[in-house]
Formats: sequence, C-alpha cells, structure tokens
Amino acid sequence: MPEPVSLIVVPERFQKFLVTDDFDRYGLVPGQPTPTPQYLQVELTDLCNLACAGCLRAVHESSGRHLSLETFLSLLEQLPGLGHVAFVGGGEALIVRDFAAYVQACTERSVFTSTNTNGLLVRRRLEPVLDAGLGLIAISVDGADDATLGRMRSGLRLGQLSGALHGAVALTEGRETGLSAAVTLSSANLAQFPAIIDFVADHGLTRISVESLHHWGEDKTLNSESLFALPAQEVAPQLEAGLTRADERGLQLSIFDYSRLASPAAAHAVCPWPWDASYITKDGDVTPCCVHMESSPGNVLGNIHEAPIAEIWTSKPYAALRGSFLSQVPSWPSCEGCVYRMEFGRV
Repeated sequence: MPEPVSLIVVPERFQKFLVTDDFDRYGLVPGQPTPTPQYLQVELTDLCNLACAGCLRAVHESSGRHLSLETFLSLLEQLPGLGHVAFVGGGEALIVRDFAAYVQACTERSVFTSTNTNGLLVRRRLEPVLDAGLGLIAISVDGADDATLGRMRSGLRLGQLSGALHGAVALTEGRETGLSAAVTLSSANLAQFPAIIDFVADHGLTRISVESLHHWGEDKTLNSESLFALPAQEVAPQLEAGLTRADERGLQLSIFDYSRLASPAAAHAVCPWPWDASYITKDGDVTPCCVHMESSPGNVLGNIHEAPIAEIWTSKPYAALRGSFLSQVPSWPSCEGCVYRMEFGRV
C-alpha cells in the first residue's frame, strides 16, 4: 500500500454522502457487544450464475449446497431480538426456489430483510420474494460499458443489467421494498464512476451504496486493485467527479469517508462486525464477517448445527477476536490489511 502523500479534505458539499463509520451508522460501541447478534448475513446457497472477478466464486467452485429452511427457522427462533437478515453470500439468493419462504419467516417476526443480486433472475424470481416482504434489494452495478462490466461481472452485458434494473423498478413500484444500486469501485472501473452514476439514475433508481473492492479470507490478491492500493491524491478527484454527478441528479448515496485513503490510522481501525453481527454459511458455520464467507478451519467461530448461536456469540473465540481489535493486534491474518475495516471501522 502506498504511503499517503498529503491529507485529503472532503469538500463540505460531499459530507452528506459520507458514512463516518459503522459504529455511528448502527449505534455500536467498541468493547460492548450486543447480548445476541442483531444483524446476520446468511448464505442460502453458494450456487451462482456468474463467476465475477471480485468474488471468491471466480476461483473456488460452488458446492451446490443450500442452508435448509428448517435450519434457518431454528436460527430465527433462537434470536427473538434479531433486527436484520441480509441474504448475501458466495451465491445468488434468487437461485433458491423457496427464497420467499425464508423472507416470509422473517416478515412474520418483524425482522427486516435484504439481499444483493447480480440482476439476472430479477424478472423471473423476484416477485414472490417481494410479496413475502423483502425490505431492500440491491443490484450490483459495476460498469457503464460492456467491456468494463464484463470484466467486473463475469461477462454480464449492459443490456442484461439494464433489463434487470428496469424490471426491478417496475416490480418494486408501489411497494415498501427499497431498491438500491450497489457499486464496488476498483482500479478497473474507478474512471467510470460518473458514468455509472448516470446509468443508475437513467434507470430510475435513487439510492446508491459505494464501497471499494476488497479481499476474501486470507487471500489478499484483490487488495492490489482496491481504492486503498491506488495513489490517494489520484483517487479522490475521481470519486468527487462521481459524487458531483450524484449531487446533480439528486441521488441518495452513501460512501465511506474517503479522507481515510490518505490516513495511516485507517489500517488500525477497530472492526465494526463482531459487536452486533455474524455471518452464517450455507453449512451453518459462523464466521465474523462477510470477508470470511468461505469458511476454513482457521476462521470459524462455531457451527449452528452444533451449538446455539447465543452460545457461539459469547464464546471464548469470539471474545478473543473482539479483544484483539481493541488491542489493535488482530488475531486473524485475514483481518490485517482488511479494506472493509479501513473503510467502515472506528479510527
């Protein structure tokens, strides 16, 4: 990672777009975990119809397994205070034919639900999930021409993505379900940020979330393409070109505080995940966050088939993980140099 050359000051007109950190965003306090997880990311399947360059599916094949509805219902019963389930993982949730039943179970318990999608199954599979009460759907938009989009999204073409966005807008019209574009920026598509903003706005979406590309697990290869690997003074103007466009088009946009690109302190940020959230794989493994969506012997805190989630949440391994962040010496190698922690951790 290059040394910062000078301070980046975010202009006042862009402050409204910034997420200071996830502790502020979700009302968390370092050192004070919630009694049980309030937010879960749940991988229903590791099957996907794409193998995107920024995803572990590009290098690791799917097992084809699903998290059963029975297991998921048991998990919900153990967490009466759960607030949000995001159906996100190494696979495409819309592939799961009874996805709506998982969402319905959450709706019946007043648990907010969301999912991310590449968009290919929106027209065929989304409507029953919306009927079940899905709270938010985010569609990945990572390029504004076929070449860039195809590189980022495994050959996906702009026409296909356009159809997905049009379909999602039509299907969510008149419903309470939120619709957002999820933009992952890297060295491959940063220059297209303003064009991506226009593409999203031209399709009638008004919400956009922006993050940097980051690694998965202990494989740090993708970090070389992250925004934090580029010269900070070159990244900031390109981000601001996109933010200017978002401001002009009246979009609701969220992005990390990009002054961190030039801040050495970002590398030592306290991770927000272990204080209120867990990630559950399709096999029931509990890992600390979505960076560890593919579990391995070294990054599992427990398994919901073997122990109650509340017991795992208060276990010694979880306590050790939390303590390591407070001491600024992360106990897992995969947490060193984590771009997500640099973006949204407490500096």
